[in-house]
This record gives sequence, C-alpha cells and structure tokens, in this order.
Amino acid sequence: MKLKTVSVTYGRKFNLGDYNSATLECTMWADLEESDDENTVNALWAQAKNYVKAQALPILKKQQADAEAIMTSLPPELQEKINANHRTD
Repeated sequence: MKLKTVSVTYGRKFNLGDYNSATLECTMWADLEESDDENTVNALWAQAKNYVKAQALPILKKQQADAEAIMTSLPPELQEKINANHRTD
C-alpha cells in the first residue's frame, strides 16, 4: 500500500474558569511525493503544534495575569506562605 495523503491534528483544551473552556485545534493535510519520508509528516506535525501554541499565547498570558492579580490581592502573610510552598531550592 502506498500512502498518497496524510493529515495530522494537534489540539489543546484550556480551562477558562467559571465552567468555560477554549479548545484550539489545527488539522493539516499534505499530498505526499515519492521522495517524501517520515520527516515530512514530522514537519507537518510540528507546524500544526506551532500554530496552536501561537493561538494559545493570549489565553496563557491572560491566565497568568489573572493569577498574579489574585495573588497580589491576598494578605502578605498568605502570599509568603504560598511562595514558600512553591519554592524549589
């Protein structure tokens, strides 16, 4: 059997809180040539993954900003306790 066409799909799901989520997904297709090898499929996979990562950046930045806003609103003693629990010295 000879493969003529290949597709790859890469997706991520992000919890946005309040029972909301965002699903980012990319599907890419390629028609294969005789000279193509597994590196063609690997490159297609990497490209789909990079597209999803690029689309996810605003979501991740917002989640980080939200987490920082919550942290700064906590009493200093609680902030210190949380920071102490997350240190990896």
